[in-house]
Amino acid sequence: MLKSSMLIPHEKLKDWIKVFWFLEGDGNGNLINCQKIIPDGCATVFIVLDGEINFSLYKNGEMTRGIYVHPPVSKSYFAYVSDDAYFIDIQLNPSVFYKLFNIAVDELIDTMYTLEDLSINFDSSFIEKIYNFKHDKTKVYNELNNFLIDLFYKSDFNKNENLCNINKLYKDGDLDAFFKSQNLSVRQIERNMKKTTGLTPKFLSRIGRFYSILDYIKFREHDTKFKELAKEQNFSNHSHFIREFKSLTEATPENFLNINSDFPQYQGLCNLREYSKY
Repeated sequence: MLKSSMLIPHEKLKDWIKVFWFLEGDGNGNLINCQKIIPDGCATVFIVLDGEINFSLYKNGEMTRGIYVHPPVSKSYFAYVSDDAYFIDIQLNPSVFYKLFNIAVDELIDTMYTLEDLSINFDSSFIEKIYNFKHDKTKVYNELNNFLIDLFYKSDFNKNENLCNINKLYKDGDLDAFFKSQNLSVRQIERNMKKTTGLTPKFLSRIGRFYSILDYIKFREHDTKFKELAKEQNFSNHSHFIREFKSLTEATPENFLNINSDFPQYQGLCNLREYSKY
C-alpha cells in the first residue's frame, strides 16, 4: 500500500517551492503499484530513499536510491512503484530551477537527470541524513526545510518582479494579467518563459487553473457541480471544461471522481491556502 501526502514548505521557502510530495510504501518490495502522474508545471528535485520507481515517460525512468532532476512535463504518464518505495518530490515553482542552477529548462529533454549529469554541486550526503529519519516525517520535513533554506541563502536567492509574475500566473492562471505585466512583445515573453520554465505562458496558465479545479473538487465541494465549476473557472462552455480536464488526466471529470485513487497527487493534495501542521 502506498501513502501519498503533500506538505507546505517553511514560510521562508514559500516563494521558491510549491510543496514537498511524499509517497511512502509499507510493503516488502514484492508488489508493483501502477500510478497515474498528472503534469504539474514544476521542475523537480526528486529524492528516492527506498524501493524502485519507473516513470514510463522516460527511457531512463528506472530509479533507485539517489537524487534526480526532471523537467516539467505536459502530459500525464504512468509510474510503476514498488510497495516499499519512499520518495520525496521537491516541486520548485516555475523559473526557480533556472534561477537556482542557471540551466535553461527548455534545453532539458524528457529525461531523468542525475545531479552529475547537470554538473550541479549538491551535497548528496544529505540523502543519507534524511534516510536515517525516514520513519519520522517531522524530522525529515525539518531537515528538508533547513537544507533548502541554507541552499537558497548561499545562492543569494532573491525575489524579482518577473519571478513574482510567473508565480502569480501559475497560481491563478490569469494569462491576460500576466501579459499586461510584461514590457516585452508576446514573442519575447514566450521565448523567455520557455527558457526559464520549459513551458509556454498558455500552458502554465492551464496548469494553474487545473490545480485550482482539483483544489475545488477536493476541499470545497462534496457534490461537485461541474457546469458551475466550468463557469467559475471561465471556460467558454462545459464541453471546453471537459476537454481540458481530459487532456491533462485522460479522464472526464465524472470518471476522475470514480478512479481518483489511481492519482497519487490528488490523494496527497494539500490545501495550499493553509500552512503545514509540521
